[in-house]
Amino acid sequence: MSGRGGDYVCEYGEPWQTCPNGTRQVFIVIIGTDFAVWTRYGNTSGGWSGRESMGGEVRGGVRIEGNHTWNPTISAVGRDGDRWFRHRLNSGSWTGRQS
Repeated sequence: MSGRGGDYVCEYGEPWQTCPNGTRQVFIVIIGTDFAVWTRYGNTSGGWSGRESMGGEVRGGVRIEGNHTWNPTISAVGRDGDRWFRHRLNSGSWTGRQS
C-alpha cells in the first residue's frame, strides 16, 4: 500500500485511533523488515508525523482498546505467541511492552 509517506505491506490491516480532539493515529506492522509496530499521527489540519517505531516483533494485526480516548491500549501477538500490550499515559508517552 502506498500513501501517508511511504510504502508498506498491509497484510495485517491498519487500525486507526481517534482522539477526542480529532487527531488520528494509525498503527501498522511493516512486514519483511523488522515486524515491528509502527505508527503515525495525523493532526486536525491534515498534516502527518513521520513514522515512529513502537518496537516489538509481531505476527498479527494490532488491536486498539479505548478508541476516542486520550489513553488507548494497543496489543498484538508477538513472534513468541504471547499477546503484548502498550498503554498511552496522560503525558502522551507510551509504557514499555508488557505481556
